[in-house]
Amino acid sequence: MKESYLEIVELDNGDIVLRPVGDEGETTEPLATLSISDDTKNYLKERYFELAKCMFHAGIDFVYSEEPTFGDETEHLDDMDLRPKILH
Repeated sequence: MKESYLEIVELDNGDIVLRPVGDEGETTEPLATLSISDDTKNYLKERYFELAKCMFHAGIDFVYSEEPTFGDETEHLDDMDLRPKILH
């Protein structure tokens, strides 16, 4: 199985996205987008990006937790090889 790498980047418009790492020069569609208000960015200074990383990590941990529920069925995602690698 091909390894899946993810990256967390801040776009020119200020949004922070979680997206698959593309080949050189390739832009990939974000899996999730986070917008942090200017007030919050001013309050947190440079730590706002750390906040975004924590939020994305929490979401990934939820998806790969022992008992995730999707719709009416419970699926078990216990294959450690399926966990994406995250670049910062």
